[in-house]
Amino acid sequence: MFRFSRLLPPLLLAFALFLPPLIAYDTDLSDTAVREAYFLGQRNDEKTRSFFEPYTRHLPLPKSGPYVSEIHLLTPLAQVVKVSSRTTGGYSAQQAHLDYRDRGDSLLLEVHIEFTPTYNQIDAVRPSDKNGAEKGIVMRTEDFWQNFRYGIKQKEDWIDPRSMHGEPEYSRDDRYGNNGLIGAWVYLDYDARDVSSDDTEIHVFTPDGQDVEASFALANLR
Repeated sequence: MFRFSRLLPPLLLAFALFLPPLIAYDTDLSDTAVREAYFLGQRNDEKTRSFFEPYTRHLPLPKSGPYVSEIHLLTPLAQVVKVSSRTTGGYSAQQAHLDYRDRGDSLLLEVHIEFTPTYNQIDAVRPSDKNGAEKGIVMRTEDFWQNFRYGIKQKEDWIDPRSMHGEPEYSRDDRYGNNGLIGAWVYLDYDARDVSSDDTEIHVFTPDGQDVEASFALANLR
């Protein structure tokens, strides 16, 4: 027993060397990386759009129910590029660096939900009462996205977000200029230290029972 116990630490070390490391996603961007990401965002051209392709999944339209049309998984670097691309005119590389420090190292999950003919502004139709009064229409509220469930999964582990919020999406396309609710963007923020550089599954569970899934090879994303 004594001899075995003396051999145990070297054996454990040797065993650990052959295990695939569970490494948290790369954090703490250098000043140079933030500066390059800032200028890429400022370009706002085809090169900028091509940069985002690995971070984006376009999903097929379902036969019925809500349409989860896009899923984005943005690394800390990709978030710098995104903010820069949307904040032109007076936005500096120094401010981009300050904004990155304020956000901290995070992964941002963005989910786009669109209405369809079978899942639209009308949430429910009340039946006529016994006196034959007209049916009442219940309109869907702008926080409808809270009836969905969202998650990041790596291997068998689900990762909890630090925060979640949604932004309703409206259209002014009707002939009278009325605002019409047509969907929402949902944003979930994750601490990058809670996520490993591993294959990652994104799941969106809709109220009608769909499990919309997208996958990302996180180790390949900058």
